Amino acid sequence: MTTATRAPREDGDDELDSADSYWIDAVQRAMRPAPAVLDEYTIATTARSARGISGDLSDVTVDSQRGYATVTVGDVMGKGLASGVLAANLLGSLEVFRQEPPGEAVDAAETATRDHFERASAFATLFHARLRFRDGRIEFVDAGHGLTAHAHTTGAVERIPSADFPIGLQPAGIPRLPRILHLAPGELLLIVTDGLFELPDASMHTLTQLAIELRTATHLQLALTAFLEAAGPDLDDDTTLTAIRRHP
Repeated sequence: MTTATRAPREDGDDELDSADSYWIDAVQRAMRPAPAVLDEYTIATTARSARGISGDLSDVTVDSQRGYATVTVGDVMGKGLASGVLAANLLGSLEVFRQEPPGEAVDAAETATRDHFERASAFATLFHARLRFRDGRIEFVDAGHGLTAHAHTTGAVERIPSADFPIGLQPAGIPRLPRILHLAPGELLLIVTDGLFELPDASMHTLTQLAIELRTATHLQLALTAFLEAAGPDLDDDTTLTAIRRHP
């Protein structure tokens, strides 16, 4: 039996680790979508990683000319560099096909990244949606994600279950199932990754309660950020929260 040993740390290793962490954090921050404040909608995202680089992915792209926004939230299994690379590959592929309807975009992105996920024996859960501004119609694909809550003006909250396998597990040749929901004035859609449930005392009730609170928050982005900062300095899992709110 061979026993591996760690090489002694040299002077300057701590500085290199610190520099690596700084640049990783800077790159991840640059990749996170900026808040989108539109005439009738606000779309906001906040995210934190558990280990330097995150396996979560998120994106918001506004196409004012066509009158819609594309919203993506996903989570590659595992943590650290490997999951971060797969997340970047998947997000990049979705960007290439972002002009396509959600079902076709996810099918094409999965085909483009299938070899990467198979070689890594990995998978990713994904919520990929297109919001149409004029009527609040949201066409979406939920690939094994199932962590979305729709907060209504009545105070009711509807959880949106998944209807498809995760990315990397969908049998080849079987198309994704696009679905439709409508976001009425005053309503909010909250999409999270499963890191939410690793926060202290969190449960599925946390998802629905957070959706209720965010629906009426004065400043959506600040409310999202404050919620995640309240979890403390160290997280057990990468965590991403994205909210779409239609103004009353």
